[in-house]
Amino acid sequence: MLKVYSPFSHSQTGSVIIKKFTVYLIRHGETYLNKFDRMQGWADAPLTEKGIQDAHQAAQKVQNVHFDQAFSSDLSRAVNTAHIILKDTHNDSLQVTQLKNIREAFFGYFEGANGPETWDTICRPLGYSGIDDFLSEHTFYEARDAMHAADPFKVAEDAQTFKKRILAGVDQLAEQAHDGETLLVVSHMDAIRSLIQLLNPQIDVHLPIKNGSLNILNFTDNHAEVVAYDK
Repeated sequence: MLKVYSPFSHSQTGSVIIKKFTVYLIRHGETYLNKFDRMQGWADAPLTEKGIQDAHQAAQKVQNVHFDQAFSSDLSRAVNTAHIILKDTHNDSLQVTQLKNIREAFFGYFEGANGPETWDTICRPLGYSGIDDFLSEHTFYEARDAMHAADPFKVAEDAQTFKKRILAGVDQLAEQAHDGETLLVVSHMDAIRSLIQLLNPQIDVHLPIKNGSLNILNFTDNHAEVVAYDK
């Protein structure tokens, strides 16, 4: 477990209040860029019919969960997935709070490019056959630096920028959560895997996670525990 936020608040008397909350962290449904195996970071394609079904299936996994708050990135594929889940689980009275900080990584020059060809371009000069091979020995943050180095315009997010942003997103969730609450959060594949890798390095995250996959995090006493991954 890793200390990624400070859940302590102080009452007017100065006593410390410890905040505990649970996050159901779900990847958005399939988009057309996912279907065509194109690079999709801040590029934002609509959900496919399968992507809509991914969202419905994700809702079935949390059918009996009462959510107190709902969040997503500000990209439409995450927002729309969140709305479907809330409706299916009878939590549709909730508003979806959009957080830019939990967006996918920005792929810069490579946005919209062919996925396998992009990672071949990035990884082969480093001695790896592709991104899965690279991630078997390196972290997601090292992948961000490798992409940034290969970007001719040097605008793809590097590791420091990406990590700072994702953890700022976690801070936003912690600040808005109340003690004992359950949150729905819809985000993106690399954002989710990168966070999971930070929280529990023992979990193997180098292979892609499914669209609509469920991850459960418990935040307690200044720690975050991964309860479920890619379910």
